Amino acid sequence: MARSRSVAGAAVVTALFGALLAPALSVPSPAAAAGLHLDHAGASPASTAPVAAAAGDSGGGGYWLAATDGAVFAFGDAPDEGSAAGDALRAPVVGMAPTPDDRGYWLAGADGGVFAFGDAGFAGSMGGRHLVRPVVAMAADDATGGYWLVAADGGVFAFGAPWFGSTGGVHLDAPVVGMAPTPDDRGYWLVAADGGVFAFGDAGFAGSMGGRPLVRPVVTMAADDATGGYWLVAADGGVFGFGAPWFGSTGGDVLGRAVVGAVPGAADGGYRLVGADGAVYAFGDATDLGSVTVAPLAGLTVVLDPGHDGGNGADPGFIDRPIDGGGFTESCDTVGTTTPGGYPEHAFTWAVALDARAALQALGATVALTRQSDTGVGPCVNQRAEVADVLGAAAAVSIHADGGPPGGTGFAIDEPAPVVSSISDNRAIVGPSAELGAALRAAFAAATGEPPSDYTGTAGIVVRRDLGGLDLSTVPKVLIECANMRNTHDAALTQSAAWQGLAGRGIAGGVAAYLEAALRT
Repeated sequence: MARSRSVAGAAVVTALFGALLAPALSVPSPAAAAGLHLDHAGASPASTAPVAAAAGDSGGGGYWLAATDGAVFAFGDAPDEGSAAGDALRAPVVGMAPTPDDRGYWLAGADGGVFAFGDAGFAGSMGGRHLVRPVVAMAADDATGGYWLVAADGGVFAFGAPWFGSTGGVHLDAPVVGMAPTPDDRGYWLVAADGGVFAFGDAGFAGSMGGRPLVRPVVTMAADDATGGYWLVAADGGVFGFGAPWFGSTGGDVLGRAVVGAVPGAADGGYRLVGADGAVYAFGDATDLGSVTVAPLAGLTVVLDPGHDGGNGADPGFIDRPIDGGGFTESCDTVGTTTPGGYPEHAFTWAVALDARAALQALGATVALTRQSDTGVGPCVNQRAEVADVLGAAAAVSIHADGGPPGGTGFAIDEPAPVVSSISDNRAIVGPSAELGAALRAAFAAATGEPPSDYTGTAGIVVRRDLGGLDLSTVPKVLIECANMRNTHDAALTQSAAWQGLAGRGIAGGVAAYLEAALRT
């Protein structure tokens, strides 16, 4: 019987920031009221991190799924030999490979660290050593019991296995994302995100998607031991067979999350595709033996920036000092506005941020706040932007309430205009920020009943280039003015704990809608 195996390269964005994880919580009824939902609701095992890799058990036809936090889930007759879940990993898991007798397996981290379980022997790793680019996948050498790691630049690191070559140091049009060994383990293929294939050792080149248009980038590959060919798999589940039969794909289907792995059937008469959300799609004679439930936003970090701070008014020397907002000078921070009765904006934004954080955490996201209480001073606008930049957040929202004309009402969303300065260049996030703003506008209006502003912007959207928090951001970011605190009607809303909860869940709903759309593509 031909040996079934798969070497799955993780989807790039998920892998890079999957180490920042939060516990998955059940979605509370308020989140459900805001339209937030979990994609899976069955009895499948739950993972607090997205799935990043998969491998097949040739003996029993089962398979394993591995999450970015090192958790391993066994299905069918595949034995559970342990995992790295709960360990303090320095980098997310991005690859997995079984031992020749399927009684063990290795996991590989993006930093090149290797974790051995069952009868898998540790032959070495790149952990703690300098890498030009992160490791993206691994493969086992059945002939020697060793393994290979491959980095995004195509550099190959062999441990107890022969080295046949690499693309390290060669200019590539797209990063390498996957690797597969030949049936006799005397060679291997590498595949890049553009579908380019590179053959080494006795690996034969049967074709590639290099130079051809792809709907979504290739994320992994698998070898067909029966024919000596291989399959390339794209993020949307599109499958391209070269010297290997095509059994079907999810290309064109709407997926919960991008595909990250492929597992051939035990006799190579089919294959399974595996999504980052733990879903398994079986084709040919491959069977679906089970899947994993992953919270919708697991593995993603969101930064919420509650505007101003409770101690700002008592420290004008700090908040009035000038900072570079990205080609212009502005104050470090401000006190914010108040309602006619004196209820402060900083208290409102803090309450809304806490509600939004709870709803996003219920969906599995890691949520960071730019301030940790409502009694401090600052931080400055540039430092608030830096929080999201340093964490590599998937999205950031600055939460405010406006001090507009008393006759005006409604909410508005400020989006960044392109700004290039000596300390900033936000052009890459302008488009994604507009998508975030559109999703936030729809969700906030639906959750709160508040209409778009009738005194500023166009249909609730304002494009600005004079806000350091947006100009200095390197991640998709918008600022929402939830209501006009100087308007009698809106002022009453901002002081209502119930409406604050709706506002928080509306913000969470918009962020979730934006992120889930991105994860599906």
